[in-house]
Amino acid sequence: MNQTKVIPLREAKAELPASVDNEAGSPGRSERTRLALMKAAESLFGDFGIDAVGLRTISDAAQQKNNNAVQYHFGGKLELLNAILEYREMQLQPLRQALLDQGAAQDRLKDIRWLLRVMFEPSFRLYRDQQDINYLKLHAAYITTHRPRGVPHPVDTDSPSCVAFREAIRLMGERLAFLGERRLWWRLESVGEMFLSTFIQHSVRKQELNPQLDELFEDSIEMMAAAISAIPMR
Repeated sequence: MNQTKVIPLREAKAELPASVDNEAGSPGRSERTRLALMKAAESLFGDFGIDAVGLRTISDAAQQKNNNAVQYHFGGKLELLNAILEYREMQLQPLRQALLDQGAAQDRLKDIRWLLRVMFEPSFRLYRDQQDINYLKLHAAYITTHRPRGVPHPVDTDSPSCVAFREAIRLMGERLAFLGERRLWWRLESVGEMFLSTFIQHSVRKQELNPQLDELFEDSIEMMAAAISAIPMR
């Protein structure tokens, strides 16, 4: 039986869609304003924490004359946060699906490392290929403060932005059934924080002290696989 060739990380053909700065087509004024607010909030939330940033500060950073622009376009801070998560995860969904399809073609969907790749490689590529660390920083802030409070991520719902993500988690649950659902989610959040911290640190570390990015990602996958699959202490 012929096996599909494993596509090296740097040669994979599935690409992320354009970033916020390169929207395809010409969105209307309202959509441009929403995107500007999302971009400003993503950066501010990542740098200062979600709780510390006021709505007026976001409007000012997005160069909006209306101080109530966030309320008008989103309703409030949590709705704005959810819109950013949905927007970014929708960008990452095609590459996650491509990796999931590749894993199915190569009979890799029982491999913990491959399932972690499905979950985390798209975010890594957002940083590597677009030099964009803002979403990773926002996601780290969200996991630290808002997810523990019960603020949901699109992966927790039936959002179409996370179809492949949810499937990877489902397959991980089958592979690590001995953990139980609650412990699996705790560990997913913990290895997620490990991943985010690794690349946020990379983004600020002196270049001469930084490891090569693809090598760092592969090391991260190995560390996350070891952490998430460790046998629980009884």
